[in-house]
Amino acid sequence: MSQSTADRFQGSDWMDLERQYEAELHPDQVRVEPDPHARLAALRGDVLRSVVTAVRDRGRAPRVCLYALSVGGVRPSNSLKAAAIFATRSGWQTYGNQQSFTDPHGAPAPEARPGWGLVRRQISAGYADGVVVATTSVISPNFEQYERELRWFALHRAFVGVIAPSVQGRL
Repeated sequence: MSQSTADRFQGSDWMDLERQYEAELHPDQVRVEPDPHARLAALRGDVLRSVVTAVRDRGRAPRVCLYALSVGGVRPSNSLKAAAIFATRSGWQTYGNQQSFTDPHGAPAPEARPGWGLVRRQISAGYADGVVVATTSVISPNFEQYERELRWFALHRAFVGVIAPSVQGRL
């Protein structure tokens, strides 16, 4: 009875299969997994540049929402102010508290948060071209959830602006 090779290849696409095959052929080679921060930062940056260019080509400044997480029920005024300053310096239009949205820190996945849902509605309705956050973890510390949100924004021709794109280690 011959042994099946189907169990060896559990990848989801041809690249995964190729990587597994190469690992079996050359076990002595060191393999480094790609950094998800870099990949997602590139995706975010590409969408941001594309959307901002398209909006400016139509003769207006990009309009943005500001989003932050509150801790202990206290409004995150400093985070929202920093987001507003970042947006203004980037040449984007803000509407102050009218377009500022918050959720409590430790809230569930982004799509289940009321404040984030309001940001998405502003984007869907065409009232905003993007959102500004302090760090990527404000959207989600989970790479899969964060990527899902980035792709949702890209699908709706909107961008995510991040003040501090990647913060690692202790501050």
